[in-house]
Amino acid sequence: MKKFFITGLLLTAISFAFFSCKDDATTEPTVTTKTITINHWGVDWSKGVVGTEGNDAPEADGETINWCPNGAGGGSGIYYRARTEKLYRINTAALSSITTLDTTKWDDDVCDTPLTNGDLWAAKALDGFVVFKVLELPTDPNDFNWKVKVEYKFSTTLTFN
Repeated sequence: MKKFFITGLLLTAISFAFFSCKDDATTEPTVTTKTITINHWGVDWSKGVVGTEGNDAPEADGETINWCPNGAGGGSGIYYRARTEKLYRINTAALSSITTLDTTKWDDDVCDTPLTNGDLWAAKALDGFVVFKVLELPTDPNDFNWKVKVEYKFSTTLTFN
């Protein structure tokens, strides 16, 4: 009986120790994919907020424009201007295929590459990083809000899981 009691105590102690231990490894938060229509009045990627005419998005990470930010042309497309001036066109891959960003590719001159349906872009935001895929460009030439529907993922790190 004494053996049974000691064995029971030992098994209880081992079970308690095993199940009460927390995983000390830190895990990256899961990055979810969202859809938003960005515009000229700014977008805050981390909050998923866009501005409206006369009411710019607070803490905007960027905006859409139809002129070249560096003065070398424009008017022949819609561009995304990142407030951090760190941006690059990835390609036309699936958004889900992007797991990390290559910071050696940052470009501050997007004059030669207007947004195109299907293109995938990466940008440095004020509080993290964003990858977005252009889904739909505006069809109304008189809409000067330059609304662009995108699918995007935001992360506070260079990793997108």
